[in-house]
Amino acid sequence: MKRGPELWLSPLVALVVVAASATQIVSALGVTGAFGWQTASVHVAVPPAYVAVERALDRIDARMPLETARDPFVATARTSAVVAKPAPPAHPKPPAPAAPVLTAIVWDKDPRALVHWKDREWTVREGGLFDEFMVMSISRDQVSLRRGDATLVLQRRNPGD
Repeated sequence: MKRGPELWLSPLVALVVVAASATQIVSALGVTGAFGWQTASVHVAVPPAYVAVERALDRIDARMPLETARDPFVATARTSAVVAKPAPPAHPKPPAPAAPVLTAIVWDKDPRALVHWKDREWTVREGGLFDEFMVMSISRDQVSLRRGDATLVLQRRNPGD
């Protein structure tokens, strides 16, 4: 059994990676004050455009004393008068999507159809899928589609219509 440097290389690299990770974690926790160490506060220069916003955030609102503020991390049951809210306005149902339109049928050994759906032309064949439809059959005059449990039959338009 050989005990060359390649045997020690992998554990040595792993040890270096673990040491670097631990150093960074301890350093980050030290900056946040997690260990109770005194950290030097970092002064952040506020760009001139945000000075007014910074002052507004630093202002204390005298109308709301801190004693009345609720601790957001403590769950307390508050009793308050229930105010009936007006019902939200009824949203009209969106219109049903238009049905696909059969544009053309190419009838040969491998029949195909051209279907217009959602501002796009789809070239389809029997057994194929497009968008949410499955093409069930293609005949000389119609294409049968299935969406979920519903079957939709698209008829070829006559040129005179």
